[in-house]
Amino acid sequence: MIQKKIKGLKTLYVFLLCTIPLVHIYIPQLSLNVNLLNVCFLGVLFTFSWLFVHIKVQSDPKRFVGNFMIMTVLQFLAFLIYELILLFKIGSWTPIIHALMLCIVLIVLQAMALSKSRKLESP
Repeated sequence: MIQKKIKGLKTLYVFLLCTIPLVHIYIPQLSLNVNLLNVCFLGVLFTFSWLFVHIKVQSDPKRFVGNFMIMTVLQFLAFLIYELILLFKIGSWTPIIHALMLCIVLIVLQAMALSKSRKLESP
């Protein structure tokens, strides 16, 4: 059971790891440090969100939709704070747009993976 839940999280990690060299090649004005910072922050954010949904769902499976919505709102709030910090610290729009695109793709991947894991759990 836990293997099926972790499989979706592995998908997010593989996507994040694949973006590091691609972004470094196709967006050379984005430094490697900022690229790694974006990937690490989003990896940690989505890991905690994933754990939040699955830990809370195990205690009450009927609250999956509510927990998913709460998780998404908390992700957006944390991400907006991170974007604000990036804007003040770096001052360039390139890392902000990079992090935004990564976040949007990760939210779509996470929603698909969570719904798939939810279907696998159903009797």
